[in-house]
Amino acid sequence: MKIKKKIVLFVALISLFYLVTTIENTYAKYISYATAEADMTIARWNILVNNQDILNNSNFTTTITPVFAGTEYINAGVIAPTSTGYFDIVINGTNTDISFQYTLDLNLSSSNTITDLVITRYTIDGASYDFDGSSIVEQIPFNSGNKTRTIRVYVEWIDGTSTESMNNSQDTAAANGGTAAIDVNLNFIQIRQ
Repeated sequence: MKIKKKIVLFVALISLFYLVTTIENTYAKYISYATAEADMTIARWNILVNNQDILNNSNFTTTITPVFAGTEYINAGVIAPTSTGYFDIVINGTNTDISFQYTLDLNLSSSNTITDLVITRYTIDGASYDFDGSSIVEQIPFNSGNKTRTIRVYVEWIDGTSTESMNNSQDTAAANGGTAAIDVNLNFIQIRQ
């Protein structure tokens, strides 16, 4: 009798195992897996300043070309007392997929020996503004039809008794190996709302 119970139990266990395996295979027919990789496009951050990519080279000193037209008494291309001239900064964010803000700071260089050099005004795409020493700041939306700005900065070597700080002797000394320079600092950041 004990053997009979063991056989019945053994057959029951085998039947149960067979039944579980059958059920598992039945449900397994309806199970499937899928894998994928979601490729996302990364926003471009490609800003050019005077046709130079700022990611590859952030020093654009060599791309700034001052223009001094000259007068009847002053040769073109040089600065002297009463000279006026300008230089351009062209910002091109056409290949940028996000909204960004630029901040332009203009200051007389600490190496400047001509204290009568002043920034008088600037234009942005032809619109004229008086320069008061403040930062020039603008936000350009990613969906703007025009993401290029031309900023023209006007400088002058003032030479009037009421406005000048250098006398004629100092002007002469500065003209002999002096430095006339403006520090240009341009900062770009992504606008995040």
